[in-house]
Amino acid sequence: MSADKVYSDWNVNAFNRAWVFSLADRGCRLLPRKVLYTVADSLMDWYQGRSPATLADVADNVARAFPALPAAKVQALASGTFRNYARGVVDYLRASFDPPVIRPAEGAASRFASIRGGRIIVTAHMGNWEVGGAALGPSEGPQVMVGFPERDPALEAYRRGRREANGQSSVGSGGEGMGILFRLRNVLEEGGSVIVLADRSVGKDGVEVIFRGRRARFLKSPALFSSLTGVPLVPVAIMADSPGVYTAHVGDPVSAGSDDAAIRAAMQSTADFFGGILERYPDQWYNFFRYWREGL
Repeated sequence: MSADKVYSDWNVNAFNRAWVFSLADRGCRLLPRKVLYTVADSLMDWYQGRSPATLADVADNVARAFPALPAAKVQALASGTFRNYARGVVDYLRASFDPPVIRPAEGAASRFASIRGGRIIVTAHMGNWEVGGAALGPSEGPQVMVGFPERDPALEAYRRGRREANGQSSVGSGGEGMGILFRLRNVLEEGGSVIVLADRSVGKDGVEVIFRGRRARFLKSPALFSSLTGVPLVPVAIMADSPGVYTAHVGDPVSAGSDDAAIRAAMQSTADFFGGILERYPDQWYNFFRYWREGL
């Protein structure tokens, strides 16, 4: 199976639908956070029993990322990944009226503040990137989130609406032509942020990196855009440490050079950062498909 097919399979699961989020949104306004966490845990335990293939995919990701772990520990982390994802959705849906606590890791605030002008924030499908983006808010200037659209158009509209309420805008990675580049450049020139989830790639927008000791494909476009604009890449991960409490981890800024080797080196630097984050939070990496396959 091609790498393109692997990285296009991220949102085929039944729970990634607008009606699920809309129903959960209503419930999150009626019940306290602790009760919602209990409900979320039960739903994910049920889902794992209903979709053993998806559970096996997540367990395969954990096993390959941590090859020394015994099988029982791998299974426990895989199950925990589902529960952490659902708890993250609870925090995401409650953020507008009962936001979780987000505190900076040591050195994160000063590292982020040291960057003058625009920045390309590179994150991954770890922790809670939506809550993190909302926390930045309008205080950090204009923000644009770039991503592949959801397969469910209604869910895509739902997510865009919530981001706009937080002072963010969204653009799709396909279908908007060269206009997207000019729009993003304007945001950076105004001192704003472009936010990209980089641990999945599709089509020609990909570069090979070593992630957790294995070959993987990250997006290439963040480094290309850094090279063209002179704006640094800043790896960021917002990770859950306890119920309703997150830590913002910020890596060292990286400026990409213009040749292929420099582009790859810049993305390798981000892969190293996220590999270290995964070491600390092995059950908060949300790829519900086999991330690594033969030939990738």
